[in-house]
Amino acid sequence: MPKPKRKPTTGIQLGEEVARNMIIVGGARVFASLGLRAASVEDLLEASKVSRRTFYRLFSSKDDVALALYQVGTTGLVESCRRAISSASDPIEQFAKCIDVHLRNAASMGRLVFVLGGEATRQESPLHDHRMRVHDTLVEMLRAAHPDTARVDPLLVRTTMFAIEAVVRQVLTDGDEGRRVSPAAIARARSVMLRVVSASMVGTGKDVSALPLVDD
Repeated sequence: MPKPKRKPTTGIQLGEEVARNMIIVGGARVFASLGLRAASVEDLLEASKVSRRTFYRLFSSKDDVALALYQVGTTGLVESCRRAISSASDPIEQFAKCIDVHLRNAASMGRLVFVLGGEATRQESPLHDHRMRVHDTLVEMLRAAHPDTARVDPLLVRTTMFAIEAVVRQVLTDGDEGRRVSPAAIARARSVMLRVVSASMVGTGKDVSALPLVDD
């Protein structure tokens, strides 16, 4: 008796890069909608339209997807800041341009920035170490951009960057956790950030403590 013919395989075999991108894009939708804690691998599979086998071939967990997505976002942030800083010659203007990059992200991807940024502040999160490396990069980038900033204690530059991050976080929190961020809120945040930067980096007066500098 002849053996029955095998049915042809109808599933599309995805390349690794394509499948990875599908999962990351699907993850962005899921995390923005549900948050990271409430999301499940099942949600990611449904959103990305890949098989469980493909998912676990590329990622170990939903946290692994969140980290990959966070790395994509922060890489874009750093490169945008790099280009913005290089287009200015004054230290305060360089900070201002970096502020504008942060605020554009908050305005265009507020919910995702809120979810992943909040996760990255948790020391036990796999995103936390990457967040700190991004801060290291931004601090060194700003210090290298101008001789005056290079002389400033890097701890002050780092503290200023943390302040910028905190203002963005507050704007997103007030804007329904990043779902509704108004242009007025962005403008208000920019004004506050510029005050923080200008006061910390160039503020002077009898009641202002001396600018901390590093030894030459």
